[in-house]
Amino acid sequence: MKLYRILIFFLLVVFSGHVSAAPTPGNGWKAEPINDGVVYYSFSGIDEVSGVAQQVFVIDLDLSNPKYALRFSYSDPAATTSEVFLRNNAIAAMNAAYENSSVVVKVNGTLFHCMPKNTVFDDPVPNWKSEAAVYTDGGREVRISFDGKGKSIEEQRAFYAARPDMNILTSAPMLVDDFDPVGERFVDPALTPEGLKKLEYEDPARHQGVRHPRTAIAKTADNHLLLVAVDGRRPGIGEGMNAREFTLFLVKWFNPQYALNMDGGGSTSMAVRGQGDPTTHIVNYPTDNKRKYDHAGERSVPTHFYIVEVEPDTTTPIALMEDVREKVRSDRALAAGLDAVYDMSPKASTPAPKGYEPIFVEHYGRHGSRYAYTARAYTVPLRCLRAADAAGNLTEYGKDIYGQLSRFWEKAQHQVGDLTPLGWEQHRWIAANMVESFPSAFGKGSSVDACSSASTRSIVSMSSFCASVAREAPETEIYAHQSNLDIQATRPNMGKNPFRYKGPDTAFPYKESPEQFFLRKFPNYNDALGRLFKDPAAGLGSRSAYDFFFNLYMLVAGMNSLPEEARMDLDGLLTDEEFAILWETDNYERYREYLPYRLSCSSIVDDIIAKADVRLSEGKRGADLRFGHDHVVMALLMIMNLDGFGYIPADADDLVKSFHTFCSPMAANIQFVFYAPRKNKPGDVLVKVLLNGSEARLGALESVSGPYYEWGAVRDYLNSRTAMFVSR
Repeated sequence: MKLYRILIFFLLVVFSGHVSAAPTPGNGWKAEPINDGVVYYSFSGIDEVSGVAQQVFVIDLDLSNPKYALRFSYSDPAATTSEVFLRNNAIAAMNAAYENSSVVVKVNGTLFHCMPKNTVFDDPVPNWKSEAAVYTDGGREVRISFDGKGKSIEEQRAFYAARPDMNILTSAPMLVDDFDPVGERFVDPALTPEGLKKLEYEDPARHQGVRHPRTAIAKTADNHLLLVAVDGRRPGIGEGMNAREFTLFLVKWFNPQYALNMDGGGSTSMAVRGQGDPTTHIVNYPTDNKRKYDHAGERSVPTHFYIVEVEPDTTTPIALMEDVREKVRSDRALAAGLDAVYDMSPKASTPAPKGYEPIFVEHYGRHGSRYAYTARAYTVPLRCLRAADAAGNLTEYGKDIYGQLSRFWEKAQHQVGDLTPLGWEQHRWIAANMVESFPSAFGKGSSVDACSSASTRSIVSMSSFCASVAREAPETEIYAHQSNLDIQATRPNMGKNPFRYKGPDTAFPYKESPEQFFLRKFPNYNDALGRLFKDPAAGLGSRSAYDFFFNLYMLVAGMNSLPEEARMDLDGLLTDEEFAILWETDNYERYREYLPYRLSCSSIVDDIIAKADVRLSEGKRGADLRFGHDHVVMALLMIMNLDGFGYIPADADDLVKSFHTFCSPMAANIQFVFYAPRKNKPGDVLVKVLLNGSEARLGALESVSGPYYEWGAVRDYLNSRTAMFVSR
């Protein structure tokens, strides 16, 4: 019965004429696949609908393909389409809504404009440009609706302002409404060209009754999204269309269920990856510069549509840690975040599939335990305590902490950033554990290639690791090095990196600054200050509470990395609840800082792939080691979406459920362990990923068995991830 109903529905759709269409190459049309699920169509010639020369550019996106998403962009100041395209490493981009005064602009939950004026420019013409809207959830759910139809301006404002949708752009006229070509009737066909010219320029009849460059967004019944740009004002080449012609053209060639006209004229511009201008990728011929027939005449506008590649599990959480705050409150080792010490306890290991053995390891490791990387972790609290002592503003407990910190600083000032004995031991243990866990990867004929960032603590960590491998696997050949040629594999986010990757800018997804976040999370910080200062407010002087506690947190969190005889006794300084709040604040600040590093640190992923392929092709066993820093480890976790780190929650308070700085403790490491069939038997090379010795998951990538993935699938997955951040 169910199959019968489906068949009847299909027949009704077919015979009602509601079948989506797409032009076939020929008769002026060209089709170019851009990506799987994305097709670029272009038309050049005499159009049968308008009867004149036209140039049309269309992006067809299959919205059912989880690899892609439509995004809205709001730019202040305004930006060109090519700027938005390049900034976001988009597959395609197109201008969107009319001027801000006329429309509703809501992007990523923020309502920037809601039809603020009753006139357009200086013309006493009612604002008619919000009769319909495009809505999205920021992903594949796209809706085009005639929601402003028949409403007054006041009613439209109230309606759109109350909408819960994450993204809204209004525009006009509606061209196709549930297969009804309403745009064909938008302008009275009785109006002659002479009559149209007598109307005010912004009168909707004149605006849509004459030929201009045009832009539209459309959606078909089979869930395809269309971005459409029509050139104009080019006699004999691209004459442009009026609303009626544009509607009938779309119906004839694509038969969309819904279509909405967007801003056109000099604003019309489209960029497509690998097409058009080799620098900007603009495919049409914008007219705003009123110059020769080229791709250079873009106009800067506030809003754009763009299509990007996404990994399905970046919009759906994989493994949220719902009880993270409870765990951090009850475990100060976790609350230390980036200053947590490495857990050297044994980890569970899933046996490899039968007949497989480990052959080599691709590795990235953070340096080991150290003194604070910045003197401010010590000097900011010390200066406040010193000033308070001089003013007689210290409590008895404050005097004790001041005395301890003064004595501590006398020696520590010469050791800022230095690796501690514990840091050396951590890498010795990790190296020994690697050789013991994967003995078939080390031995006669095997080699280890190790490189480090220019940081002394990273170089010393590398030395400890290599010395341990040499002891545990004496037949392994080891070469360790550090130079600028290693920068892409160790610390690519350095400003002086001459090989640094280029790609889209990263926008921080949350409104609050780290200081605002701190003040909201820790409104009672004076309780903590009161343990040190008789007058808490005076104790800070001109320094902000956020600056003081940011550095105090590093001071407290870093104590466990130091030799026992050098440590201060700070147990009573912060309660467990306060320490957990400071961890969450630091976690938020580090996320803001590290999110842009996904671009530059993608070079490490490329280095892992390239060196792994060389080892596989040459049959070389051993390991490729890279030594660097916490921010690189965190960036790699986000790039690879390891254990769900690529997920970006909509609410800043949910960030702690997916992003945890304690996953990059001192000596943190990521290992790709490669397995091959024994005795050269046929079979795919497999890979297991370890994070700090524990088996980890690569996003939603399907494994072969347990934590074991097929290398070809992993390579494709990693390339798809870096493509999100790097313009290649």
